[in-house]
Amino acid sequence: MKCPVCEYPNARLRYRMSDRFFGVSTDEFLLYHCSSCGLLFQNEEEIHDRLSEFYPGGYWWQESGRLSSLERAYREWMIRHDHLRFLLSLFPDGRGRLLDIGCGGGTFVKLALHAGFDAYGLEQSEKAARIGERNAPGRIFQGLEQDLIVPGEKFDILTLFHSLEHITNPFRYLKNIQKLLRKPGKLVVQVPNVQSLQAKIFGSRWYGLDCPRHVYNYSTFSLLHLLGRTGYRIQRVRHFSLRDNGAALASSLFPALDPMSRRVELLKKKGKSHSLGLVLKESLYLALFVLAQPFALMEAALGRGATVTVYATLD
Repeated sequence: MKCPVCEYPNARLRYRMSDRFFGVSTDEFLLYHCSSCGLLFQNEEEIHDRLSEFYPGGYWWQESGRLSSLERAYREWMIRHDHLRFLLSLFPDGRGRLLDIGCGGGTFVKLALHAGFDAYGLEQSEKAARIGERNAPGRIFQGLEQDLIVPGEKFDILTLFHSLEHITNPFRYLKNIQKLLRKPGKLVVQVPNVQSLQAKIFGSRWYGLDCPRHVYNYSTFSLLHLLGRTGYRIQRVRHFSLRDNGAALASSLFPALDPMSRRVELLKKKGKSHSLGLVLKESLYLALFVLAQPFALMEAALGRGATVTVYATLD
């Protein structure tokens, strides 16, 4: 199998995977490993026409009731002190027209607006875009990147927080979105890191793989190589994420407590997204998340954090 990032011709089968966390499919999925750049990937030709099937109802969080108001506050606190803080460390004046690609429910767009950015979101899912529109009215584009490229929309900053791993043909994709950037363009990408200590410990059971929704699972080297091949200049690399690293460890250790998959399961069985039992599980999960932070900090300090975030520019 040829690696889609570095084109090494002898990528080998590494894992036979099931949909462990959401159970939307009973099929077996194959993950191949490139020993040259470290990429773990599915053969996109086998799943390309099925990708929309892999996202269950409830995958995009939306607020409903008093209990979820507390969760909203928690989510906003996390994104404000993680993604937004990192962005402001790069652009302290909080200026520029920003597009968050794969914006989901639009929480980051909402917070970036409050920080002063002229922020917008792009979301392919119609349901997620509706949720995003409630969070950031008039700021969410529903559709594909081409829907913005054709009319000539331009942005100073593009952000892709946990979006690139879901996208097929990443080389062509990263070249294409350059058409959305004013020069000099700025790009922030965050993905799970398959060369993290967590990934090595848990193997096919690591939460960060999230098969089959993650088509490509990047190592730090494979992500940097891909960005370099597509013309971006690497400016900064970060391996710690307050929101995501500890959460990946907690969900890998105790998948039965993972809040998102439990919410999807509850919605499927009972048609509702909150219950007292779920709240108790989420409280226990929060304690595990806090306990996971020292390990998350340690692996990040070693350059082996569960996520890798890259700031790159385009001349």
